Amino acid sequence: MSALVQDPITLENERGSSPPQSQIDQLAGAMALPLGDSPTPASGYSGNVERSTPAHAFLEHSTSILFPILFVPNVYFSFDRLYDLELLWLAALAIPLALVLGDFIGGLVHWAADTYFSEDTPVVGPALIKPFRQHHLFPRDICTHTFVSIVGNVCILAVPVLTVCLYVLWVTDHGLLAFATLCTTLMAAATVATNVFHKWAHQEQPSAGVRLLQRTRLVLEPQHHQVHHTAPFEMQYCITNGWLNPLLNKTGFFRKLEAFLRFLGIEPTNGENSCDNPRI
Repeated sequence: MSALVQDPITLENERGSSPPQSQIDQLAGAMALPLGDSPTPASGYSGNVERSTPAHAFLEHSTSILFPILFVPNVYFSFDRLYDLELLWLAALAIPLALVLGDFIGGLVHWAADTYFSEDTPVVGPALIKPFRQHHLFPRDICTHTFVSIVGNVCILAVPVLTVCLYVLWVTDHGLLAFATLCTTLMAAATVATNVFHKWAHQEQPSAGVRLLQRTRLVLEPQHHQVHHTAPFEMQYCITNGWLNPLLNKTGFFRKLEAFLRFLGIEPTNGENSCDNPRI
């Protein structure tokens, strides 16, 4: 997944046909290849250049700047309100709750993009579905993306949410609303950071600090995420920290959700993508 919400990608070299299954299996395991491989499809790199339209690039950069500007006062006033109401203890609950919710939302979007719609679906096809599915062919491409291209698309969605949160804090002094606002703000931050953690999980040589965070499972751990890139490609959708993956796998949450949607007449369309694999 290149981003939770990704702008259309202009590829210098479009693939003319679906690759054979053997090639897909080889690419799916690209993260396990030895260090130092050259940027080729076999090593998980496509060699293609991702470009945003000028309008989308403006949105990415502007919302990436606005996000911290809105995040700080939301956190400050939420804490201040909870302190005034002697409910500051709720802040200790808000932090892990926000991380879990962020992990779940990211996993839900990831599953939906892997399972439904197609690359030709209007609006969401080129903007969301295509980048998700191309990531399974070229998982290390995310390592070549800039910081703004990774977080900017999520910031486009997060900035309006934080704006509403700040408005709620402005017009009401209710303690539970302050708690909800704090949870939402921290969850938005976790969601924005998701693709940074995702990028780290695909890096060949992450820094010592990143490796420490991965070992402690505060962020997505590479071997944990590698399961998602291994046949049958139907587990480990959560990519913020992956905390929920064991529970969702054990309960068959996403398969049951697919069965429910199938009952409603909504069929998976994950064969209609660039790699033509039933679980990518």
